Amino acid sequence: MRVRLGYLLLAGGLAAGGLAAGGLAVASLAVVRQIVRTNAPRRERLRVLAVDDVSSLPNTVTLPLNEATRAPGQYSIWFDSGRGYAQLGGILAVDERASTVTRAVVNSRGAPFRAGVSARWSGVVPSRAGDVGLPFRAVTVPTELGPAPAYRFDAPIDRPPASTWAIHIHGQGASRAGPLRGVPVAHRAGLTSLVVSYRNDHEAPSSRDRKSMLGQTEWRDIDAALEYAVAHGAEKIILVGWSMGATIALQLTRSSQHRKRIAGLCLIAPVVDWRATILAAGRRARVPAPVTRVALWALESPVWRLATGLQQSMRLSDLNWIDNGADLNVPTLVLHSSGDRSVPIALSQAFADVHTEMIELVTLPPAPHTLEWNRSPHLWESALSDWLHRLQLPVSKRPARGETSA
Repeated sequence: MRVRLGYLLLAGGLAAGGLAAGGLAVASLAVVRQIVRTNAPRRERLRVLAVDDVSSLPNTVTLPLNEATRAPGQYSIWFDSGRGYAQLGGILAVDERASTVTRAVVNSRGAPFRAGVSARWSGVVPSRAGDVGLPFRAVTVPTELGPAPAYRFDAPIDRPPASTWAIHIHGQGASRAGPLRGVPVAHRAGLTSLVVSYRNDHEAPSSRDRKSMLGQTEWRDIDAALEYAVAHGAEKIILVGWSMGATIALQLTRSSQHRKRIAGLCLIAPVVDWRATILAAGRRARVPAPVTRVALWALESPVWRLATGLQQSMRLSDLNWIDNGADLNVPTLVLHSSGDRSVPIALSQAFADVHTEMIELVTLPPAPHTLEWNRSPHLWESALSDWLHRLQLPVSKRPARGETSA
């Protein structure tokens, strides 16, 4: 989930300049349209300064030094208008005087990787299923809008077939590539993983309005993924939700036809209260408070549906799991960073405080939104692995429909 701050600043400027002349309505609608966008901007703001491919040394890339490029951990860059990709490792050198950083290049593909190309920083590591290093197959999940593509990683072949599956759910404006970071942990725990797509993510079929409903309707597509898992032998299901994917996972515990099979939730940088998250984004972007409040009202107003372009109005109170989540009864692990400026960790803390018997909150070292794994992969994976172990999940199963025992 990203509430695009640049757009919110534009909205704030409109409002400040013309509230009396309809600027409030115009600015608020601008905010609404940005909130429900499903295509996040992909600006290439970095310039690759140097690439060293001397065979006797690790390949390296030199980039401008900034808060992102100097962060420890594993990241990637997309370059040449998205035609090229490079996975980056650790920092090898920092030149404060020249304001540059040199990092290891783990691998690259696509367009030639050379100095001078523009690039976009990313936390998507790995960027495709084949990079995970585990056997997988491409499958489709039948949803009410049509077939949605998914990756299926079966449990290790040296163990009994898994009766517990992990379903990995990406966030708003993201794709199936993001949740791949959690697949190896689930695999080591003996689980089969299904990495899914859902409406309006530019992989699954779109709704008529092509707008994000912040999890209010998207959960239906993931419910279809649960149906797929059950039809193929799943008896218990772990939901691994990233950002808005966490909202979807929470909705499934309330609304899914298979909610009794949900054995646990792992929520990464979760949006547990959309109203509070949007208000915080507005304050951070210095948007006048009336603009943000009217935008929230417009999201919920049937009268404004024509202006917002939404097929149906939002029910933001249903997406508030701090004040209205008393029915949560599933063991939940929350992985969040104090450095998240998109979804404040204070909301995860409040969420944990009102569900003390259900929720374990692990605060990870400072990192931007959903980059907790990138910053501290060992801590992230250890927390998830230990939690899965404590759940004592079954690994053997009855034969799936249409299968016979060996």
